[in-house]
Amino acid sequence: MFVFDKGFDFDAKLNIRFRPGAVKEIGKELKKMGFKKALVVTDPGVLKAGLHNGLIKSLVDENIEYETFSDVEPNPRDISVEKAAKLAKELQIDVVIGIGGGSSLDTAKGVGFLLTNPGRIKDYNGKDKVKNEPIPIIAIPTTAGTGSEVTANAAITDAEDHVKMSVRSPKIIPSLAVLDPELLATLPQKVAAYSSMDALIHAIESYLSRGANAFSDFFNLKAIELISKYIRPFCAEPSNIEAAGNMLIGSMLAGLGISNTGTGNAHALGRALGGEYDMAHGLACSVVFPHVMKFNAVSQPDKYVDIAKAMGLITDGLTKKQIAEKVVEEIFALMDDLKIEKNLNTLNVKKESFERMAQVAISNVKPNPRKTTLEDLVQLFNDAY
Repeated sequence: MFVFDKGFDFDAKLNIRFRPGAVKEIGKELKKMGFKKALVVTDPGVLKAGLHNGLIKSLVDENIEYETFSDVEPNPRDISVEKAAKLAKELQIDVVIGIGGGSSLDTAKGVGFLLTNPGRIKDYNGKDKVKNEPIPIIAIPTTAGTGSEVTANAAITDAEDHVKMSVRSPKIIPSLAVLDPELLATLPQKVAAYSSMDALIHAIESYLSRGANAFSDFFNLKAIELISKYIRPFCAEPSNIEAAGNMLIGSMLAGLGISNTGTGNAHALGRALGGEYDMAHGLACSVVFPHVMKFNAVSQPDKYVDIAKAMGLITDGLTKKQIAEKVVEEIFALMDDLKIEKNLNTLNVKKESFERMAQVAISNVKPNPRKTTLEDLVQLFNDAY
């Protein structure tokens, strides 16, 4: 199955703290590491819910100075990241802590590398453009979705062009990932659903990716298994510690996958939707995902069998084609159960933007398992309409 004579690269930093209440111990961790001044990067929702309180108390208890930057918006813009980096530079911080969803963690990554690399965020759009090691980055997710706490990616929107950029470099993988299921307990239903679906899409797209390898497949199949088992009970009740904890682990494993393999057409289209319409990332990827899965089915029939097994689907007596169809049916059913919108026309997306968004998305289809043209992307938008 794997062409071992060609080998593969797999970049990761696995420095993880996982347990209920783990966030309350971060001050001690940072003191051991010799840090004295931190910038806490978060969003207004986390601030309002008080999810950062345990973190702040732990910093205070260990006499670690801190400042909070809480102007992170969904689909964070380059000008916001640069504003946070300017503050961090003025304060002469030695560690940046992102706490929140993927937007907060990606903003923290941006702050981390802008403090040690010249220029603006847009100078680093693409692969391996970050030359100098960032200051240490601590990532504390409050959703089970992006896996950004272990990825080499940061998604930042160009405020001028409304294009979602992707900074990709192993250097920006956080130094420490803190997974605390208690932080997920008050997630709103929509946020839980969108972020959880994003985690599942990560695992599946990474498993099907042209860049998949033995390591990524191992992580992704386990991620699909965990997320498929726990996504419904978690979204029904985010305070379910067992479900939340397993979703965090599944999301993290999928993050390890995509960080090394890239994603597929669902993310290519989703990024274009996010840039054009400022749509929540998980929703943007979800609404096109089942159609992308139908499109890709002919390219990896054996892997669709593996996906069905990991999802716990009963496939006895079915052909590979029928199994692929059953996987797509399950994705549609999952979206129904999580109350995720399934049509672009209900999200105020205009057909006249399809060609323009496809032009943006085409640059991100390389990892997709089936060769994809501009016309294919426009058709996928139409299928999801």
